[in-house]
Amino acid sequence: MLRDDADEMLISTSMTTYLIARNEMMCRILARRMELQDVPQPVRWHCPEWLPNGATARVSQHTIDNPDEAEPLPPGGVDLVVVDCSAEDDPHELLDRVHAQLAPRRWLVLSDALDAALIGHAAKLGAGGCQAVPAPVDLVCAAAALVWAGGQCFPREALAMSHVRPVPPPATLADISSTPVLPPHTRVYPEGSPAIG
Repeated sequence: MLRDDADEMLISTSMTTYLIARNEMMCRILARRMELQDVPQPVRWHCPEWLPNGATARVSQHTIDNPDEAEPLPPGGVDLVVVDCSAEDDPHELLDRVHAQLAPRRWLVLSDALDAALIGHAAKLGAGGCQAVPAPVDLVCAAAALVWAGGQCFPREALAMSHVRPVPPPATLADISSTPVLPPHTRVYPEGSPAIG
């Protein structure tokens, strides 16, 4: 391969959005809609097997259904990845492969079973958001555009879970009897003297 060809391949893959999912219909619709969004172009889609795991080697195979499937893995990090974990036996493993092999600058995780563990794992790996699916295509495109712009898109429940504090154990009779009873509107200063005010 000539140096110009290698440079052209690097340029063409560095500004690309990758959709990684098993759902072909969703990929086709999302790819078409995302081409109208402010995200890196072109939009390419692949099934999860495109990213080899330790047990199986990737086989490049050009198909009529998905001409992108024969594309080699990009040589460096990519700009944007949208990965759907819905049909995966181990979504954590798929996220690990995406992180290790594509090294995306920004990425969005889609799943039909978002839980705190998956959201936390995605966030630790650097994902910019998690979106529950099924969802309207416009919502997924908006989430991808937000993540591409540097924003974050996580379910409200995930944010609430990160702020939850452990519930203290109930007070025992010994705790209650050793606590002094002060009149209402009483302030206790650091020296220990009460003040009313």
